[in-house]
Amino acid sequence: MMRREVSRWARLGARLQMLVFQAVTVVVDAGSPAVRFGIGHAVRRRLLERQLVTFTAAPDPDSAASVPRPRQKRHTTRPLVALVTRTLGTGGVEAIVATLAQGLPGHGLDCVVLCERGGPTADVLRDRGVIVVEARDLGSANSALAEMGHIMVAQLHNAPDHLIAACMERRIPIVPVIHTTDINLTAADWEGQGDLFDRSASVIAVSETVRAFSEHCLSRRPQRAVTVVPNGVAVGATRNAEAARAHLGDALGTEIGETTVIACLARYDIQKNIPGLVGAFLDMAAAGHDALLVVAGPVEDWLEYAHADAIRRAHPLSGRVHLLGSSSSPHILDAADAFVLDSFFEGWPVAASEAAMAGLPLVLSDVGGALELVGDRGDRGLMCRNPAADPAATTLAQIRAARRRAVQSNRIELATALGVICQNISVWRARREQLAADASVWLGADTMVARHASLLQGVGAAATQSLRTPRGTHR
Repeated sequence: MMRREVSRWARLGARLQMLVFQAVTVVVDAGSPAVRFGIGHAVRRRLLERQLVTFTAAPDPDSAASVPRPRQKRHTTRPLVALVTRTLGTGGVEAIVATLAQGLPGHGLDCVVLCERGGPTADVLRDRGVIVVEARDLGSANSALAEMGHIMVAQLHNAPDHLIAACMERRIPIVPVIHTTDINLTAADWEGQGDLFDRSASVIAVSETVRAFSEHCLSRRPQRAVTVVPNGVAVGATRNAEAARAHLGDALGTEIGETTVIACLARYDIQKNIPGLVGAFLDMAAAGHDALLVVAGPVEDWLEYAHADAIRRAHPLSGRVHLLGSSSSPHILDAADAFVLDSFFEGWPVAASEAAMAGLPLVLSDVGGALELVGDRGDRGLMCRNPAADPAATTLAQIRAARRRAVQSNRIELATALGVICQNISVWRARREQLAADASVWLGADTMVARHASLLQGVGAAATQSLRTPRGTHR
């Protein structure tokens, strides 16, 4: 009886915290960029940060990831591509840059990565022989580009202004890659984006939704047609799912057995909507489904983590939800039975692509790439509506409104979709090997890299032809 009373009071305390964090979220959302990001992030980290459980299983000596790769050599006679980005920490954009940096040389294009700041991905690339240069201002960027010699084309991946300016000053053809539906850009920002696209040799979007969103936000139709190249991921090594589940159970302090494990690989921030996901999952679990939710990722905003954790602790089935820190994505996917994302916006979620390549059924909110990933017939999973608005025209105001609601508009639909997956989990488990094989055909890194290589080679050829053709010459 005493334990039951303590549990009841603990849940009541968590519910009060949940309401407080909900109110603070509304205040932060209405604040200035400094409150929402920058110093606001720092203050919230100071007040709310805690040590999180992480999951990294022991490496498999037979896996491809454990085999050292040969260092790349710079072939001065081959065309050089500069992949230009802001940071090389962890995340979907970093994963795509890393995949291209290692894959384009196989298509006859040498690569160098130019970034503002390094991080874990930069360390991995350098260890594998990829040249990574950090330039934090225009002067250092110009010096770095001068030392690289002739650059055929610069591909921009969320690149900062000073790196873009350095490329333009040296008259390097540029190819922006639009990675997401960026809700934080103002009308003036979009005017600048339109100017950038007009001055580009080509423009790439990672999904049809991203292309449509960009064209919706631009004040004029871009002079260049936007080419869609979906994000692809490398094929992971096949591992022992049973062993992975046992390791995960040990890390979580629970016996998994035949329980359905639903994974969500995402950072804790406004975009990924972890509080909304936790609420929907607990509704599904309360309906009688035997399932665990394992969320794993870096904490960008500790308010998001604290809010999600309070929702978890306020529920009688709090033990069904595990909110982990940055963990080994492949090992979590090995142990999982399904994958879920309830994001407000995405370009093309790399984590969902990784889950598809692992053969997992997907449950995704309607964001960029979602329909393509689950399949228009639902043969690779289920898509539910976006928790805020139409993904091709989502605004920050609509997301703020959705975050003010205690129950988001897609909560019932998301809980139902998760329940359908759980009800049919034996079928999905039996299809896992075939799903992974099918995904490798259209979603693998080789397919993506080949499309980027073809486009970049075409840009380089056009630039060379332009230099050879005298001005005033007409064909």
